[in-house]
Amino acid sequence: MNTKLNTLMLAGLLAGASSAFAGSNYMDDASSIQSDNAIQENNGIGIGYAYSQNIYEGVSDKFQPFPLLNLNVGDFFLKGETVGYNAYKDENLSFAFVAQPQFGGYDADDSSELAGMTDKYYLINAGVQARYRLMPFSFTVSGLHDVTGRTAGNSASAKMAVMIPLDDERFVIIPSMSATWEDSNITNYYYGVSSSEATSTRSAYDPGSAVNLGYGLTVKYKIAENWGATLGYVLTQYADDISDSPIVSRKYASTVLAGVSYLF
Repeated sequence: MNTKLNTLMLAGLLAGASSAFAGSNYMDDASSIQSDNAIQENNGIGIGYAYSQNIYEGVSDKFQPFPLLNLNVGDFFLKGETVGYNAYKDENLSFAFVAQPQFGGYDADDSSELAGMTDKYYLINAGVQARYRLMPFSFTVSGLHDVTGRTAGNSASAKMAVMIPLDDERFVIIPSMSATWEDSNITNYYYGVSSSEATSTRSAYDPGSAVNLGYGLTVKYKIAENWGATLGYVLTQYADDISDSPIVSRKYASTVLAGVSYLF
């Protein structure tokens, strides 16, 4: 047990280091790929690299490291950037308290189009998550609240994934679909433009709540007894209330992640 706890603590430090490196860049889609990667219950720790398109005007796309973590110690778990505690768990159903970062935001210095805007940072969302697994299907729903005080906003999500094993389960293909709702506190923080930030070329904007859709495909391959590779892709379709913002440049954004994990 001590070895497992030490591993969990080490993985937490790696996740924290990756989060610090990520800053306020958009890495939420990489987290979505990681959640599909962690559908199987075996423990794993590894590193991946993610390429993410940025949706803000004039801000460059990002290529950076991302932790591949799937650790379970008793009722506690760490999956990618999400840490949680299972209050209830049986063969098919689990109910957990969770906390996870949301890597939205920007630095106004990232782009001339954002000059005069107030810097926006990541959030820490905490709440509840329920998962029902009836293989090959996995259904996950969550309700979260921003605990940083930056938005005091709420969000909710629903996701369905299908695990399709091939070649005696050496290959696993996992297509998924998700819907994420964010209230106006969150959308206004990340995509709004206040009257003091408005210019002759950037009008004031006050978005309402929004539902973003995600379409993902994750491929897992068992390289050896204790090693596995992950390749994932997710396309996010942003709601009109987000894509219509004068500081947003696109309605669709893609993320690709590739990595290797040690399994135990």
